[in-house]
Amino acid sequence: MFLKRTALNMRLLFMFVLAAVAVYAHVTVQPRESLAGATEKYTIRVPNEKNVPTLRLEVEFPAAAEITAVDQKAGWIVELKKDSSGKIIGAIWSGSTIAPREVVEFGFTARNPAGEITLVWKAVQVYDDASRSEWTGTQGSRSPAPATQIKPH
Repeated sequence: MFLKRTALNMRLLFMFVLAAVAVYAHVTVQPRESLAGATEKYTIRVPNEKNVPTLRLEVEFPAAAEITAVDQKAGWIVELKKDSSGKIIGAIWSGSTIAPREVVEFGFTARNPAGEITLVWKAVQVYDDASRSEWTGTQGSRSPAPATQIKPH
């Protein structure tokens, strides 16, 4: 009897944890901390928590970061957005899909600003049904933008 109840409780706990992860999954950027002035390899992690594929990811890079390279991702097309001086200010990945409950990672390299600052990486996920998840909010909101804290040396 005890083992049956324990097994049932474990299954319920597992289902609860999976549901909680699905509800709070959002686009993230790693690392969450980096050093001022460093050239850093960043990774955007994009989970698909909807029941339809993600078709597109739009990212606005923080003005204080100097994007030096954006990695190619097999099957995806990357369109770089630049300002009038040629500085990379954003990227759009399209041409492939992220299936429901799957995760895809995109990479890029940036030179961090010289001073202490929080870099905010605004992202928008566009789905096959034309809906959008806008990861542009403040930390602690329902749709927070990914952020990286830049620390002094």
